Amino acid sequence: TVGNAVDFGDTTTPLDGSAGLASPTRGVICGGRNPDSGSTGISNIQFITIASKGNAVDDGDLTHRRKDLAGMSNSTRGILSGGRDGSAAIQFSDIDFITIASLGNAQDFGNLTFTGAYLASASNQIRGVTAGGLISPNYVNIINFVTIATTGDAQDFGDLTNRGYALGGLSDSHGGLGGF
Repeated sequence: TVGNAVDFGDTTTPLDGSAGLASPTRGVICGGRNPDSGSTGISNIQFITIASKGNAVDDGDLTHRRKDLAGMSNSTRGILSGGRDGSAAIQFSDIDFITIASLGNAQDFGNLTFTGAYLASASNQIRGVTAGGLISPNYVNIINFVTIATTGDAQDFGDLTNRGYALGGLSDSHGGLGGF
């Protein structure tokens, strides 16, 4: 239905630069930074139950603190890629994963083919894709992909037609990538 947004609840701390992902029942907020605490990223993972209003609950931690990372998921597993901590010069190629239905810390999944932040992402039940980003101080047109159900390093998928960062991304089934 059409209408205005309604207050759902609050995160455990004020946040910006965090990554979001979801299963059909749970929404997850990962990393980011508390704007009241400076430029340092946080490692916190929080979740909400989508069917009921309420505040976010602490779920665990990423493998290390970071902000401006990408999040993607299928109905079981969430993937967190790249990001930065502090200044743009401290960037990561790390990929973490979580099991969305379980509480606990993220685990190492692998690495991107580059080190960067501000990645866009899209996913379906099988594959997660990151695109663009910032390898300080340059914008990139790199596209990487992972198979969500397995672990391992990302693989090259191709290139965007233009370089960019902080792009949007979502997927109905193929992320606008021509289907597969």
